[in-house]
Amino acid sequence: METHFVVSSETYAEKARRLLERYRYRFRMHKVTAAAGCAYHFRVSAPAAAIFALLQAGGIPYQTN
Repeated sequence: METHFVVSSETYAEKARRLLERYRYRFRMHKVTAAAGCAYHFRVSAPAAAIFALLQAGGIPYQTN
């Protein structure tokens, strides 16, 4: 099961990366160009509920596709 989400700032992308690494989730992060500027797309090998709860607890704003 994979979870996809987008973070719209480099600061929050770095925070999300550190959080995912701390909890040992396997993920890929790619910088993409969006209409509002650069964003970071994450693909995580974990259920969406677990990942989104972790991001919310960490105060990281995200968007789902």
